[in-house]
Amino acid sequence: MMGGSNGIKLRRFGLELVLRSGKSPRQLPSAALKTVYEMAPEPRSAVKSSMSCSPVSSPGLWPPSRSTSGLGTSGTPSSSTPLDNEFTTIAQDLFAFGVLLLEMCTNEKPTNELFNRISISKQIDPVFYDVLQLTLSLGGVTTLKTHRKKSVCVTAENLLNILAANEQRRAVEELRLSSASFPCFLYADRYFVTKEMEQVEVKLRERDRRGEIDLKRLAAVEQELMDEQKNFSILVLQLEQAQRENALRSEKNVRLQTRLDSYEQSKRESDAEMIRLEAQVQAQAEQLAALQTSLDKELGRVETLQLARVSDAEEKQGLLFEILKLKEEKRKLTAEKQAVEADCEAIARKVGGEKEALEDLEGRLAQAIYRWEEEQRMRRRADRQTECTSLQLLQMEEERSKYSSVLQQSPTGKRAPKASLSYVLELKDKEIEELTYQLQESINSQTMLQSDVTRQQSECVELLSERESLLLQKGNTQHELLSLNSQIQEQQGIITGLHEQLRRANGEIEALNSRINDFEEELERQAKKKADEEKARKLRQCLTPQCDAPQYLVGASGYCKECEERSGQVAPSSIKQQRHRRHRSSDDASLGGAGVRKNSKNIPIMKLVQVLSGGNADFRVEGPDQQQLLEALKQLTLMLKSDESLKDDLPECLVIKTVLALMHHQKNSFVLQLECCRCLGVVVFNHDRNRLIVVAEGGADPVIAAMKNFHLEAKMQETSCVLLTNLAHNCEFLTETNRQRILDANGIDAVLSAMQTFPQHCGVQKRSCWALLTLAGSDLMCDSIAMRGGLGAIIAAMLNCPADEHVQYYGSWALVNLLSGTERLQNFARREGVQEIAQAAHACFPEHEGIQEKTLEILQLLG
Repeated sequence: MMGGSNGIKLRRFGLELVLRSGKSPRQLPSAALKTVYEMAPEPRSAVKSSMSCSPVSSPGLWPPSRSTSGLGTSGTPSSSTPLDNEFTTIAQDLFAFGVLLLEMCTNEKPTNELFNRISISKQIDPVFYDVLQLTLSLGGVTTLKTHRKKSVCVTAENLLNILAANEQRRAVEELRLSSASFPCFLYADRYFVTKEMEQVEVKLRERDRRGEIDLKRLAAVEQELMDEQKNFSILVLQLEQAQRENALRSEKNVRLQTRLDSYEQSKRESDAEMIRLEAQVQAQAEQLAALQTSLDKELGRVETLQLARVSDAEEKQGLLFEILKLKEEKRKLTAEKQAVEADCEAIARKVGGEKEALEDLEGRLAQAIYRWEEEQRMRRRADRQTECTSLQLLQMEEERSKYSSVLQQSPTGKRAPKASLSYVLELKDKEIEELTYQLQESINSQTMLQSDVTRQQSECVELLSERESLLLQKGNTQHELLSLNSQIQEQQGIITGLHEQLRRANGEIEALNSRINDFEEELERQAKKKADEEKARKLRQCLTPQCDAPQYLVGASGYCKECEERSGQVAPSSIKQQRHRRHRSSDDASLGGAGVRKNSKNIPIMKLVQVLSGGNADFRVEGPDQQQLLEALKQLTLMLKSDESLKDDLPECLVIKTVLALMHHQKNSFVLQLECCRCLGVVVFNHDRNRLIVVAEGGADPVIAAMKNFHLEAKMQETSCVLLTNLAHNCEFLTETNRQRILDANGIDAVLSAMQTFPQHCGVQKRSCWALLTLAGSDLMCDSIAMRGGLGAIIAAMLNCPADEHVQYYGSWALVNLLSGTERLQNFARREGVQEIAQAAHACFPEHEGIQEKTLEILQLLG
């Protein structure tokens, strides 16, 4: 195959041949188509040796002139020599090209190699490809497609003409392959060098791009290394901190050892003191014996109280049996009442039916009378018609007699007079018979109507007598019903009195139990808290069970810093810095600000606050001072109701603190507790800031304490439920804290206790349901209410007050809030019959939009 040098020769000679366009290069003065060879030609023998030797021969060794017959052309060699003219002719160039082709053909498969090269040159330069085709056709190697049928002899002149014509098509590529760029085939490699340089530049750009990517990666790695260095520095600081803590711990151990030594010294001293105190113990033993005697007396009193409690329980049991008996009698009376009412309804229905039948008979009687009168009129009309007919017969008879002579004297002679007279008489007889038949029918109908009238009158008399008997029976039944109702009311009064006695006894027992339980729980809580604090101080661990803070983070309070911030147990100094001015104690002179209290609109409020703050003493009996306090509270409530803007400055004016302090000091005064609850209800109504401040100041505890102390007062229960509703209103994050604090203060238990104490009091039931639906603002609160029996209390309220639309509305609303999103409560509600209660309320109040909406939601939740 052809080597790399031959490939270079082919490219050079091809480009040389293409550049021969008949024009002289711009740098040459000659107009002839000549090419400069930089090397001198050698003798002819050298050419022969080049033809017979290796194809790697230089073009400069080729002879300057040779006949073109070797290529199959009819041209003659040129007579010019390189000595005479240093430019070669076209024939010499073609000869050189032919030698190149001959060298190419010396290998094994020259034709395939030649055609491959030619196909490559076709893609690079179409003009050069045409020249190659013409050149090969001269030697007979190939034939043109257009001349396959007939061969044409191509000469050098024809080839020049074709080259001159093809030059016009190469105008676009002249810049790339011009004679200026390639003055000689020896400089043709510059083009390929340029191409190689472009490829090198592309590779360099690719290398630079990769280098930039590497630089970016290196920068990222460097940044990561810097971060690691920072982390390492942090670790170093932490290590130093741990070392300092270890040093402090070692110093602490030294101090503890010193304290231990001093403790041992004090123990030795205490042993000596123990011996001295044994004598005192002997003396105290005598005192203990005396105390034991007093303790026995107290135990005797306790046993007496327990016996009294047992007797109270037995009395309570007897009252329960009596209540059950009364309930059974009430049930029997209710059944009898229902039976009597059913009989009354049956009698009323029967009386109504008889009345309708009587009215029907009266209508039928009126119709019969009307028909009889019509028959009488028809009868009289028939009599008149009969008289008229008789008169007409008489007149016809007279006319017949008058015209009989005329008929007998008829000149026609068609009918005899006797025949015509008989015909007329027959007609008259038929008319008389028809009238007689009609008259008989009218007489018969009149007779039938008369008999119907008689029969209807007899039936009407019977119905009137039966109606009088039924009315008398109805009066007797109503009298019996009134007597039964009076008996039922008397029994209900007796049952209500027994219920009241039982409720009072239960209330007293529950009050005692609650006080005992509260006292015991408080003691246990204080003991546990003290033990935990001691243990935490000894172990230096955080008191929060889930906290695993190290010892050096636990403060003097027994909690770590994070737990103190979470629970709000910070140091008193930080509390004083962080607390708002309205939450400071009343001793602080800057509380509320002098500007707020001296405002003209707040002056009346400050006067009332002064009056209220003077009544903080614990009076056991009501006097003129308590009356003054009561009037001041009422006046303050009226002022806040009339002007809503006064509520904004109440915390700064000490109103909330004063009212709460008054509730704490006047726990036994019912009227003051009631009026304070009303005043706080007005203070927090529609005002979120006051609502939060009242609960933050501990306002829920005195309210619930008042509900427990006066559990038999319905007004106190209603007012307290309204206040708890206002405190738990809205669904903001801070209000959830209010609800949690009300739950912690047993507010839900107090509301449910009020509902149990007054089961048939519509006001208490309504406001209690309102408070429960407001407290049920989260799943936790719903579960807490349900666990304490809130669902059953609401159901009982709706059953005990079926006619009160407010109880039904707020009860349905409370059920919706409790059952929303809690599958367990929904199952419990289905078992308790909430669906039936909702359906009953929905059916009993069809015009109340709120009840309709809430009951439909309950039915949807329960499926």
